[in-house]
This record gives sequence, C-alpha cells and structure tokens, in this order.
Amino acid sequence: MNTEHTKPQVDQNMPHEVEVEAGVNTHSHEREGDEIVKALVLNNAKGGFDVIGPQPNTNDGLATAEQVVEYIGNAEELVRGEATMSFIPFVMLTEKTTEGQIAKCVERGIVDGKMYPFMRTTKSTKGIKQWGRMLPVVKWCDKYGMKVHGHFEHPNLMYSDRDAELICLPFVEMFLQETEAQIFWEHGSDGRCVPYWKYFAKSERFFLGLTAHHLATNEDKARRDIRAECKPTIKTEPDRASLVQLVSENLPWVMAGADDAPHPEHAKHVHLGQCSCGAYTSPFLLSLYAHALEHLFVTAAGIETFINIKECQKNPLLAAGI
Repeated sequence: MNTEHTKPQVDQNMPHEVEVEAGVNTHSHEREGDEIVKALVLNNAKGGFDVIGPQPNTNDGLATAEQVVEYIGNAEELVRGEATMSFIPFVMLTEKTTEGQIAKCVERGIVDGKMYPFMRTTKSTKGIKQWGRMLPVVKWCDKYGMKVHGHFEHPNLMYSDRDAELICLPFVEMFLQETEAQIFWEHGSDGRCVPYWKYFAKSERFFLGLTAHHLATNEDKARRDIRAECKPTIKTEPDRASLVQLVSENLPWVMAGADDAPHPEHAKHVHLGQCSCGAYTSPFLLSLYAHALEHLFVTAAGIETFINIKECQKNPLLAAGI
C-alpha cells in the first residue's frame, strides 16, 4: 500500500491564515478533583475545542448512570462563566455491565459507552479480560440505542504493544456482524488496520477516531520522550503516513479524537520503573492537528477536509449524541 499522501496542486490564492471554528474532541480525559477537572476542561477550550467527551476511566470508574450524571454536572458547574463547553457523557462498559444499567443510562441521555482492555492503559484494572464476553453487552447497546466506543487492544500481554491493536480486528468484525450497533474505534494507530477499517466502514456503522499525536510523529522521533509515551503506542513512519493519507481522503467516518491524557509530573518523570502512558495535548490541540495535517491547507478542498475531521459535521450519528 502506498503510504505517502498525494501532494495537492497548490492554490496560490489561498490566504496565509485560516480561521476555523472550535472543534469536537470525542475522546478527552478530565480525571478527578475539582481543581484538576476545571483546569483540564479549560485547557480543551484553550486548545480550540468546545465539545468534549470526558472518558469514564476515572479512579472508581463511571459505570452507572448516576455516576456519569454527577461527574458531567460537576464539570459543567466548574467551568460555568469561564468557558462555553458542551459535554458528551460516556459510561464505562465492562463484562459486569447489565442490560438494566444500559437501559437506565439511555433513559438519562447517556448514549455513548466505552470499553477498555484490562491493564492495557491507564486506570484499566476494571477493564475487559475477554473481548468475546462483550458480545451480549454490545447487543444490549444495539437494543437501546447506545453507541459503542472501544480502546481496541488485546488484553493478553503476550501480544506486544505493536500488535495488540491489529489482533482486535476479528472482535470488532464480530460486533458488526452479530449486532446492528454503531462501533467507534478510538485512537487508531496501526497502519496495517486501514484496509480493514475501510471494509468495516461499508456497514455504515463503523467510525474511527484519530489523535493529533499519532498523526504528528512516529516512534523514532518519540523514542526517549516521556511526553510521547502513550497507549496505544506511537508507531512507525509508514503507520503515521497511512493515517494522514486516510484523513486526506475526507471520509465521513474518520474524525478527531484527541486522547489528551494528563498525568502528574511525578508519574511521568520516574527514577524507577516505567512512566505513565499518556500524551497530553489539550492546550495546543487544534494547532497540533493543523501541524500534522498542514498539507491540507494549500487548497480549499483540503481546508474543508480539516474542518470535517475536527467538527465531525459529516457524522450526524455522533452529532445526535451531543
């Protein structure tokens, strides 16, 4: 597969500066604690986004409608008067999730659920150990109209970080084949998955989120940079180029999802062991997307492509959940 994006013909009449509206970040980590939550939400606003989807892998996990409603309500109150921010409420989906819990969430307006693999990412001790056991949960999501988002890496640590995402392809195909649920593959990073993602997208029920950091750099440049340690890991230059090419095709199922994951300084700068996984990009998020996709800004069509990925405006399924 050709991993180099085609260079568009430059429109010499294009302006030197481009002004765009604030974007939608479908995947953001706001953590816990009023002071921390407030600062992180405001940094999303500073970075150019006015709609965010706070992730439910908090210390205790947002696994019930009551927990999600309380968390989102508190975040809204913390930034009231300081930032115009809308929130997409997410609930954590696990092997212990019941049909009743999903029904109650949807009744409360929570129509986005997130699945995490056990011990493959931050705060995933309550994560999924067997993807196959999630099929009944996905069927319930389909029944009640909840969208299914996934951190699709295999929880079996015998599989390397490099391959953990690729190996999840059959599970996602199973969810698409056995249900009518909408499936969102969060923070795609492995270029080998691109042909399969395109195949899944033919269902019109598959969507893909891409981070700015996976679009902007590769594993060689990120090596030994603790700020770039994240899950899924940043991969090779061919992987990065494949993701950039995918964005360039202006596909309606490809969107921004930052996975802007902050960690305490002491957890990133460690003297023993491994640093926490997470690339924190919120304060400069829109600029980083623009940097990674700078080739789009030489034509009007390219600018429209950039607007589409950051606003999800070509994805009414997601917009309906905001």
